[in-house]
Amino acid sequence: MSSDNRQTPRFRDFARARIEELCHLPGFLEDVSKTGCKVRFSHDFEVDADREYTLTIQPAGRSGLREFDLTVKPEWVERDQDSLEIGFSVLRSPGTRSLFKYVELLAGLEDREVQEA
Repeated sequence: MSSDNRQTPRFRDFARARIEELCHLPGFLEDVSKTGCKVRFSHDFEVDADREYTLTIQPAGRSGLREFDLTVKPEWVERDQDSLEIGFSVLRSPGTRSLFKYVELLAGLEDREVQEA
């Protein structure tokens, strides 16, 4: 279900991600693109795939970016024994500009790592 169907490049990072409407404990952003992201939670809970949620992303300290909110919609949910992964599409929201800056920053970091290798 979580196959790579994105039209835009995805970038790996380790950032906190919260969805207060679903769970009070944070999850972790595993990868992100300009159109979506994958978040892993260390516990299982119910997710309404037809609902929009507010996802708060707290980028890693090295990014220099402040936390920002995105309006997201679940595209897929994958349950494991003791965890939950959710693939979200990002809808138009005030945090979209911050998301684009974040993705551009991650792309620059990845380019730098490739050049140094």
